Amino acid sequence: MRDRLEDRRLLDEVDGDSDDVASQLSANEEAALPTEPAVTRPKSRSKFTVLRIVGFLLALSLASIVVLAFAIDRHTRDSFDESQLAIPLHPVEHSTRDPTTLTFEWHVTLGTRAPDGVEKQVYHVNGHFPGPTIEGRSGDRIIVRVYNDLKDEGLSLHWHGLRMQGFNAMDGAVGFTQCPISPASSFVYDFRIRDDEHGTFWWHSHAQLQRADGLFGGLVIHEPRRHDANAALQDEALLLIGDWFHRKQGDILAWYSSPASAGKEPVPDSIVINGRGRYDCSMAVPARPVHCKATALSDFPPLIKKSAGETRLRVVNTGTVAGLTLGVDGASLQPLEVDGGCKVDANAGDSVGTLYPGERVDLLLKWKSDQAAEPWFNVYLDHENLGFGNPALNPNHTFPALPKTVTGHDREYASPLKFRDHHMDLAMLSSTEEPSRIVTADEEQTILLYASTQTLSVNGNIPLGFINHTSWHPQSLPLLSQNRSSWDDKQLIPFIPSGSKPTRVKLVINNLDDGSHPFHLHGYSFHVLSSFRAESGSLGSYNPYATSESDSPGEWNRERPLRKDTVSVPRKGHVVLSFVADNPGMWMLHCHMLVHMGTGMATGFQVGVPGDEEHIYGLDESAAKLCKV
Repeated sequence: MRDRLEDRRLLDEVDGDSDDVASQLSANEEAALPTEPAVTRPKSRSKFTVLRIVGFLLALSLASIVVLAFAIDRHTRDSFDESQLAIPLHPVEHSTRDPTTLTFEWHVTLGTRAPDGVEKQVYHVNGHFPGPTIEGRSGDRIIVRVYNDLKDEGLSLHWHGLRMQGFNAMDGAVGFTQCPISPASSFVYDFRIRDDEHGTFWWHSHAQLQRADGLFGGLVIHEPRRHDANAALQDEALLLIGDWFHRKQGDILAWYSSPASAGKEPVPDSIVINGRGRYDCSMAVPARPVHCKATALSDFPPLIKKSAGETRLRVVNTGTVAGLTLGVDGASLQPLEVDGGCKVDANAGDSVGTLYPGERVDLLLKWKSDQAAEPWFNVYLDHENLGFGNPALNPNHTFPALPKTVTGHDREYASPLKFRDHHMDLAMLSSTEEPSRIVTADEEQTILLYASTQTLSVNGNIPLGFINHTSWHPQSLPLLSQNRSSWDDKQLIPFIPSGSKPTRVKLVINNLDDGSHPFHLHGYSFHVLSSFRAESGSLGSYNPYATSESDSPGEWNRERPLRKDTVSVPRKGHVVLSFVADNPGMWMLHCHMLVHMGTGMATGFQVGVPGDEEHIYGLDESAAKLCKV
């Protein structure tokens, strides 16, 4: 019954009109409705009979609406379970069903919250922060009608990690595939997930700086499998973890975009997990007064409620600056997959890291026999990109891992996370996937990029992000809706011709800065063939035109390379990536640190038919329908 009600809700929302629920019933549902026996009645009672039938149908409709409302409310309560910190997931419900259409209606607003005890204006979706979690399976169609209820801000949504094959205009990248959704307007994102696509993803704003102030949510695509009633069910839960600033990100970028920052990244004040945190109010500094109320340990939910067995934790770094290292007292963490479903070969460790902004990892949590009396969930903010000090920040954050930690009052804070012998370095993982012929073959096109932050006097000593001497800035119309003759000199967009035989691409990103850059490529996943981090004072760039692989710095992995869509380019080093350009369109590539992207560290690729470098045949005028010019 619940499945039929869900199908009915989806049909109602796709049509944008739920007034006539009965008319949406399928033939099977109509056959299931109770019917009266076929008997002969006097004609004088026919009016009474009609009234009875109408009354019955009205009562049935009202009951259906009540049950439907309960079903929707149940889904919402599951997504925002107050009894545990991790968002519970429902893999069996989705992985064992047929592909379907999932429809959502989201209203975006602003409101005051105190995620970690400090009040701040954050974005809400349907009144929730973070926004709703979408769960689906491979092959599903997803329809999201987004209403911009903000007063004076445009917005867009990006589906981080999804290939969006055939749906370039739905990618949500302002400047590339759309203009922002204007206030008091709406837009429908409508796309289909590939049949071979599954894993941990997430959605977030790709307009201005809204992601840093809370406009994001989870997106989990389950791998299809047969239903086995005898199979042991594994709990799954989602963790959206990221650094957190008590000031608006607009103020953060304004500070960074001034000579005062000297190009040093801003340092966060705290972290939040699924919209909650525990900030020590005594650490606030007088120069930045805040309205803070400490969260009592007894009021904070545990990470999970299950103190035995195994739990699959799907972890997303939603932050804007810092990498994350994770550990759980009395439990091991084993990496299972990274990014969009790439299975990895890894042992269990006491701690796992570093997970950079935009990256994801699935961890198998197993409780040990010598479980701690009060187990804590530990999160450490990597210091590499925290050039300036922040006396308001404690880089070690601890949260109750189990209910017994919440009820234990011997201490309010756990000891700092310590790296033990069994630490799993995510940069050292290898894939368990079979090696691809495309990966092991020579690439047909090589693209060489240099990323850097520069503070030049010609620009007033304001730090700007550059890729190959170009600092990106969006135009008034998205590139997808224009041909190349209309692009300005801030659009560094290499052309990749790819016809019936897709082009194999080797992408080299050299990082000239002394801090890492997590780069995300829209529309594609890629294999990480090589990654190199230079020692202090040296430079480890890779020149594919002058260097052989055997002589280049760093180790190569062409046998079992990781498949990812977001990768950290090490400081003063490089990555060598490989992908098959089989997804036509205009796709963005950018640093996922917002202050870097916000100051120009972005580029992209135009993938089109050979001979269409001017972007005439691939032009999509619908990409400009939201633009106000």
